[in-house]
Amino acid sequence: MFKKALGRSSITAHSIRFISDTNQSRLGVAMAKGDPLLILKNLRAYYPSKKGLVRAVDDVSLEIREGECVGLLGESGCGKSSMALSIMGLFERVARYAAGASNIPDLRKAFDEGHAERAGVQGTIIFRGEELTSMGEEDLQRIRGQELSLIPQGLGHALNPQHSIGFQTAEPVEIHEEDIRLLELKRKVLEFLGLVQLADAGLRFVMDPSNFSGGESQRILIAMALIAGPYLVIADEPTSALDVTVQREIMNVLKMVRDEFDVSLLLISHDAGVVAEMSDRVAIMYAGKILEYGTAVKIFHEPQHPYTRGLMSSFPTIAMMQMKQGKRPRLRGIPGDPPDLTDIPSGCAFHPRCQYCIDICREETPEYREVMPDHFIRCHLWGKIPQE
Repeated sequence: MFKKALGRSSITAHSIRFISDTNQSRLGVAMAKGDPLLILKNLRAYYPSKKGLVRAVDDVSLEIREGECVGLLGESGCGKSSMALSIMGLFERVARYAAGASNIPDLRKAFDEGHAERAGVQGTIIFRGEELTSMGEEDLQRIRGQELSLIPQGLGHALNPQHSIGFQTAEPVEIHEEDIRLLELKRKVLEFLGLVQLADAGLRFVMDPSNFSGGESQRILIAMALIAGPYLVIADEPTSALDVTVQREIMNVLKMVRDEFDVSLLLISHDAGVVAEMSDRVAIMYAGKILEYGTAVKIFHEPQHPYTRGLMSSFPTIAMMQMKQGKRPRLRGIPGDPPDLTDIPSGCAFHPRCQYCIDICREETPEYREVMPDHFIRCHLWGKIPQE
């Protein structure tokens, strides 16, 4: 319906309301402020490769509350995007493609056979009181896009080059509201493209993605994620591959989304500055595990885990923030490289790079525990490491 109508549109720009009545009625009324919206318990997401089983997400537990922004921070390849795909119910589909499981019988078999460390997603994902890991594809499609949406990583392949951006922006609404009238659908598309400050949205929404810059493409993806009125938006590296000026503009759009729409955000990044600016709470991820999880203030100003401390001292912006607080941190990096997720070290995965490592760190996996109110850590030596 909408694809054909947008192919030869003569609609001109019109006034765009800041927040649609439909979304305003849905957002912020389903749950009391601060109630758990998403709960992950012992989440695991593995996929096979020619080198062995890749433990992309390994025993992750955390929660995201209604109306808050949680930042997920870690080095590239630590499993952040795999966690997002697991929540969306897309991990196995993407993993099959990435591993070549559709073409290699042994890899395809690994997805289908059940055993202790099988490929696929295990654990518990509870979203708005519903268990997602046990849902069928039809039920997941009911939730994806409408209640739970993703701003994907990688602008180069996130938009379909064969369809106009208006058609692609409308698709989540058209799927979930089959009886919506064409004029109302067009109005809504223009409203949300204007909301994310896409220039000349009323004239350009009939164009294909090749006509838009990286920053404009990111704005379109944000509009697509918002248009159906979700409760939770997962933003996977929303400022990567953009220059500094455009990054600032995208950050301002995300702030507007958080503040005006009152949606919850899971902000995935390897940029500590982006996470520090946006997040209420922050999870630090390494080798598929959450090593520390707490309020943004605690994580950035009083990090407890050796890896978190190393990350904070690796970013000049964070070091400068700490200096303003009267501290004098020394800018330095973390020695060594992150482990191969097919061959994770025994014990604490970070122990080969940790200056405080002792025998127990090499032998036993530390328990993920709450050490202070609303502050979790995975470290044998918590409380024994001197403050810097």
